[in-house]
Amino acid sequence: MTAEDLQEYVGVIDRMKSLLNSADFDQVFGLLTSDIPKSKQFLLKMELKRMAQPCNYFIDLRGHVDGDVKPYEYKGKTHYMDNNAIKVFENGLKQYGGYTLGLYEEVRNTENNFRVMHRKETEERVKNALQQSASGKNREEEENLSPQVADIISFGSYTTRRDERMNYAIEVEIELNKQRMTASTSDLSVSGCKVKLTKPVKVNVGAELKLYFTGLEQEFMLGLSDGVLYKVVDTESQGQNHYLRLQRLQNDNEQQFADFLQKFITGNKRRYKVNLDSVCHSMRTKGYEQFYLPRLGSLPVFIAVKDGQPMPMFALTTEYNRAIWHYFLDEQHQAIFDSLLSVKRLKQLLQQSSEEKSTILYCFTHAAKGKLFFYSATSEELAASEQLKELFLGFGASKPSWRVLHCNLLRTAATMAEMPATVPEQYMVKKPASQVPLIKGLLQDLRYIVNLTDISSTNSTFWYQSYQVNQEHLKLLAQFGHKKRPDIPSCEAIPVQYVNLRSESRYLYKTAVMVKDPQNQTELSGHSRDFSSKGLQLETALPVRFNKGDIVQLRLPDMQKISTRHSLSELPYEVMAVSKSHTIMNLRAAETDEPHVGRLFFQQLIQNNRAKLTPAEESPKYPGLAAGLRNMYLNSQNSFALFLHRKGIRYEINTVAKGGGNSCLYQLLNLQHQHSNGVDLNMILRNNAASLQFAQQLKQMKRFDNARSYELFIALPAGITAGNIEPDCRYDYEFSSEQKKHQFVLDALQQGSLFCFRLTLSRTGRPDTDYIAAEMNYISAYAIHKAKQLEEELWSVAGVIDVIDISEEVPWRYGAAANPVNHKVQQQQKLTLQLKQPVT
Repeated sequence: MTAEDLQEYVGVIDRMKSLLNSADFDQVFGLLTSDIPKSKQFLLKMELKRMAQPCNYFIDLRGHVDGDVKPYEYKGKTHYMDNNAIKVFENGLKQYGGYTLGLYEEVRNTENNFRVMHRKETEERVKNALQQSASGKNREEEENLSPQVADIISFGSYTTRRDERMNYAIEVEIELNKQRMTASTSDLSVSGCKVKLTKPVKVNVGAELKLYFTGLEQEFMLGLSDGVLYKVVDTESQGQNHYLRLQRLQNDNEQQFADFLQKFITGNKRRYKVNLDSVCHSMRTKGYEQFYLPRLGSLPVFIAVKDGQPMPMFALTTEYNRAIWHYFLDEQHQAIFDSLLSVKRLKQLLQQSSEEKSTILYCFTHAAKGKLFFYSATSEELAASEQLKELFLGFGASKPSWRVLHCNLLRTAATMAEMPATVPEQYMVKKPASQVPLIKGLLQDLRYIVNLTDISSTNSTFWYQSYQVNQEHLKLLAQFGHKKRPDIPSCEAIPVQYVNLRSESRYLYKTAVMVKDPQNQTELSGHSRDFSSKGLQLETALPVRFNKGDIVQLRLPDMQKISTRHSLSELPYEVMAVSKSHTIMNLRAAETDEPHVGRLFFQQLIQNNRAKLTPAEESPKYPGLAAGLRNMYLNSQNSFALFLHRKGIRYEINTVAKGGGNSCLYQLLNLQHQHSNGVDLNMILRNNAASLQFAQQLKQMKRFDNARSYELFIALPAGITAGNIEPDCRYDYEFSSEQKKHQFVLDALQQGSLFCFRLTLSRTGRPDTDYIAAEMNYISAYAIHKAKQLEEELWSVAGVIDVIDISEEVPWRYGAAANPVNHKVQQQQKLTLQLKQPVT
C-alpha cells in the first residue's frame, strides 16, 4: 500500500517492485530517483525494503471484505480470500517474486475491504467536519460534546465487613472535644456505624469520640448514660450532608450493648434491609480481576531480598505472557532474570523521581556451540553513549530474537498476600484458608515485583534496523552480554489460577504417533502426552519445523490394533502451538466436510474408558502460593485497563480498572474533566473507536486467540492548562503510512509533549462464578434483583484492553534525538503541574 506522501512517486514504486531482490536494484533506483530530493529517496528506499521482506502471515478475509471468501492454497498453507483478493495476490506474486509484506498489505487493502471502506468514509466525514468547522457551524457542538464517563474499579480494593450492616436511621448525639451535636445514623452494625450531620465538623481520622444513642434509649433500657466510645475511620461529604464512619472501640463493660445490637439487627434486618454496598463492591472487583488476570500480557517477576541481595524467586504466568517466560530461558531451561534484573538496574529504577519506576529494556540472543547467550541494555545504559546506542539498536534489531520490553518496578510485601473476608463472618460458608507456614516462608522475603511487557512489533523493528551499524565496533557489545553462571538461582513459573474454560477434559495417555509432513511426505516418530476428543499434545523425538496453523497428518499404529471400526491413518490435525524446543506440539482436529475420524475414535475411547483414564489436571506444587502471589500483584500494580461490554448488538466501554497508583493515561484523561466516581473517555474514544474498531476486531476473535495490539499517540501543545486542552489523539490505524506516523511523532516532540500507549485487546470467556460464589449467595439472600444485576453485568463483559505506557520507547524508535529518560521526567513534571491547576 503506497503512502500518501509518496503518491507522486507511485510510478517509481510500481517499477521497482519487480526488482526488489535483483542485483540491478540500486542502479535502476538511482536512475529513476536522480531528480528526487535525498530525503525522499531515503523514504522510498526504506518503504521498498519493508515491502520486500518475506512474509508467512495467514490471510483470512472472512468477515473483512464485501465478497464471497473461499479457501486458497499456497505453499501448503490455506488462505481465505475472495476473487478480488486472489487476483491481487497472484499478480503480486509475479511482481514481487514471492509472498512479501508488501503483497500481504495489498491483499488486505483491496477496495472491497470493510476497513478500507470505513477509512474512506471516515476521511470524508472528517473532510466535511473540517469544512463546517472553518465556517463556524459545529464549534458549539464540539464544546457541548457529551462526556463518556466510565465507572472505576480499583484492583485489590475490597471492603471488609466483620459484621452485617443494617440501613437504620435513629437519632444520636456526638460528643467531640467536650461539645455535643445532634446527628443521625445512616447504617448500624455491632462493630461500627455511619452517622450523618447537616453541618460540617472538623475531625481527623483516628480521633475518638462518644456516641449517645438517644433514639434507642427512648425505646429500650440500655443503661448507656456515659455514651459509647467510637473511633473515626473515614469522613465524606455528599451535597449538603456530611458523614462520619465510626468503629466501636472494644470495652468489656459494653458486652451487654454488643449483644443487644446483634439481636436487634438480626430481628430487624428484613424490615430495615441489610446494607449490601460493601459486598457488591467486593464482588464486582473480584469479578473484573478474574477477567483481567488470566489475560495478563505482562510477566510479573517476584524478587526477594536475602542478605541484602535481590533474588528473582517466582514469575506469575498466563497463556498470554508465557512467551516472555520462555524467551528468558537458557539452553538449560533456567530463567536468567538474576542477570537481567541486576542490582545496578534495580537501584537505577528505585532512584527515579517519578511515581512510576520504569525503563525500556532492549534484548537479543546469540546461539553458539549449543549455548544461548543473552544481551540486554536499558534506556539509561544506552543514553550514556550515542555510538553504543546506535550500535546496539541497529545490530540487535537485525537479529530474529530482537525484543523491546517495558520494565516496571513495583514495591510489595508479604502482608499483601492475604485476601480479607468480604462477607460477614457469621454468614461465610467457607472461611478463607490461612496460609500454611511453608507458603508464609516462601513469601516473607518478597520485596519487589518487576513487570515485563513485550512491546515489540514488526513495524517498530523495521525502524530500529535503520540505525547505522559499524561492524568494526561490534566487540563493544560484549559489555551488555550476560555472563554464564553455573549456579543460577532458581526462579519458578507459577500459573495463575482461574476457571478452566476448556470445552472438555484432557486425559493423560502415552501412545505411539507417527507424524507426516504433507509437503515432503516424511514421517517423524513421537508419542502422545495427553488427549481429548478435539485434539492432543504430541512430543516428537526430533525437533520439528512446523508452525502454528500448519496441517499435519497423524498415524496411530498402537491404537489401530484395538480399533477395527476406524482407520487411524492420515488423520488431519492443525498445529495450535509449538514449544521453544520444537519437540512438543498442541494439535487440534482439522474439521472438514466429513466427520473427523480421529475425533470419533477418541470420543468412543473416552466414553468407554472414562473410569480408567487419568484426567490431566495439574496440581500445584505449592498449594496456596498462586493465590498469595495474585493478591500481592493486584495490591501493588499500577495498571490501567478498559472493559468492553456487549449490549445487544452494540459494544460499549463503560468500566475501567486501575491499580493503586495513577497511570499516565488516567492522569491525562483527568486533564479535561474530573469526575468523582468515574473517568471521561472522550479523549481516546473519538470517532467511535469502541464500536467501529475494537468491536469489529472483537467479533472476529475467539477466547484463545492472541491479543490484538494498537498504539495510541496523544500530542499536547506546549503551555496548556487543565480543563482547556485540545489534544491531538490518533491511533496507529488512522495513519495512512509509517512515514506519516513518523512525521507526527517528530512534530509532536518538537512542538510540545507526546504520550504514547500500547493497547492490547483480548477476548474474555465466561465469568469465574466459583470465585465470587460467596458474595453472590450472600447478596441473593437479601436482594435477588441486585445479584441478578451484578451477574448480568459480568456476563456482558466481552473483552479487556490492557494499557501500557510506551512514551519512553517511541522517540528512539523513530530516530528522535531526544533523551527518553529526561523526556519521561519532563513529561511527568508537566502533567503533575497541569493536574494541580483548577479545571474550568
